[in-house]
Amino acid sequence: MRIAVPLPGTMWAFDVISIIQIFDDDSVMYGSSDRPVIDFIANASSKALDHGMSIATTALRDYHEKPDLIIIPGFANPHEIATDRRTGDAKARLFTADPADALAIRDWLVASHREGVEIAAMCTGVFALAWTGLLDGVECTTHLPFLDDLAAQFPKALVQKDRLLTHNAKQRIWTSAGGSICLDLCIALLAEHAGQSLATAEANMLMMHYPRSVATRRSDGAPSVLPRPSRQSDEIIALTRRVREHLSYDWTLTTLAQTSHSSTRSFQRRFSEVMGVPPSTWLLTERLNAAKELLELTDLPMQQIALRTGLRNADSLRKHFSAAFGVSPSRYRQDFLRTELRPTENV
Repeated sequence: MRIAVPLPGTMWAFDVISIIQIFDDDSVMYGSSDRPVIDFIANASSKALDHGMSIATTALRDYHEKPDLIIIPGFANPHEIATDRRTGDAKARLFTADPADALAIRDWLVASHREGVEIAAMCTGVFALAWTGLLDGVECTTHLPFLDDLAAQFPKALVQKDRLLTHNAKQRIWTSAGGSICLDLCIALLAEHAGQSLATAEANMLMMHYPRSVATRRSDGAPSVLPRPSRQSDEIIALTRRVREHLSYDWTLTTLAQTSHSSTRSFQRRFSEVMGVPPSTWLLTERLNAAKELLELTDLPMQQIALRTGLRNADSLRKHFSAAFGVSPSRYRQDFLRTELRPTENV
C-alpha cells in the first residue's frame, strides 16, 4: 500500500503526525509485503509544519509513483485566505503562495483521482480538495469553525454540518472534521485498505476504544461527541463493553434498555448523546466489524461467523455486510485473510 501526502502550504503538524502514527506504527503486525509506504510530496526537498517543525519531502515534479491513497492534511486558515485582498486567485493560496505550484498540485490530484486513486482530506485540507472540483455534488465536512466558510466558498459541495466523517465509496472520497477526528479518519482508512483486525489493533494501541465512524454525528452542533463524565455516561460505556463481549446474544433495543433499567425512548436518547449514534446503528457496526476480524483471522464458515457476531445466519451476514462495505464476506476474506496470524489448526 502506497500513500501520498501532499504538503503544499504550512501544514498542521498534528494532522501529518496522525498519518505517520496510524500507518507507520512499528507495533502493528503488518505482513512482510503489506506495510504502507508514505510519500510526502511538496515543491521542495523539505516542508515546514507549524510549531517550528519540518519534514523531508519529494518534489512533485520528481514523483512518478501511483499511490493507492492520497491524504491531504489540514493547514492554514481558510477564512483568512478567503478574505485576503492581494491580487491573484485566493483559492490557489489554499495550497501555496506560488500559483504555478498550486495549479500543479491541483492538476495532479485531479489526474490521480481520474486514474482510480482514493483521496481523503482531513480538517481544512477539505478546502484544497474542494478547489479541485472533486467535491462538487459530493457530501463532505470539515473542522467545525470553518463549516460555514466551506459552504460559502464552494456552494457546489454538499457540506454536512452534522457529520464528523464522510465517505463516498462511488467517488472514492473521504473527508473529516479536525482535531482528534483526524485519527478516526486514519483508523477508518486503515480498516478499508489493510483490514479491520489491524485497524482494531492500532486503535487499541492508542487507547481509541471507540473510534468514531461515518455514522457518528456532531452532538447538537458541539465540536465533539465525547460526553461530559457522568453516572449515566459511565453506565452506557459499561453496557457497550458488555455487548462487545457477548455479541452472539440476541441484543435488541428492548433488551438493551432493560439491561440499562430504563425505557426504550429514554435509553435511545441517552445512548445517542453518549455514543454519537443510535444504539441500533452502533450495534450493527460492532457486529460487522467483529465479522470482518473473524473473516481475516479464521477459517470459520459464514454461518458460524454470523452466529458468533449475532447476525443470526449466513444470509443475514451477507446482506448486511454487502450493504455496509460494498463487497461480499467471501470476497472480503479473499482480500484480507491474514495467513501469518491465522491459527495453524483448522477451526
